[in-house]
Amino acid sequence: MPEFQEVANAVLLALLILLPFALGTMLSGRSRGSRRVLKWSRRLAITTVLLTIAYDVTGAICLILAEPSPGHEPWTDPSAVVAYPTFFLPIGVGAFLAGLGILVGAIRARHRLG
Repeated sequence: MPEFQEVANAVLLALLILLPFALGTMLSGRSRGSRRVLKWSRRLAITTVLLTIAYDVTGAICLILAEPSPGHEPWTDPSAVVAYPTFFLPIGVGAFLAGLGILVGAIRARHRLG
């Protein structure tokens, strides 16, 4: 289990690192009119969106698998849940929306440059 939690944390950390870089390159490319920088921003935003989709879907699958089967008593022992890694789904959804916003901003800026 610890190795899976480390992977989940690494993906979340990558998301939180990619977002500021994508935003910075989008703002820099838009202010300077650089198509190359906007292309990098678009790629970073697409990577962020794909990572957030994978993170959220994996987290949802782990939540479904960790749920007790129907007809069984709900958990009374908190240690029964630790078989699956902990996911922070609201952060993943927020990163997804931020990545989409950056992607739309980069595409609009590229469109305005011509």
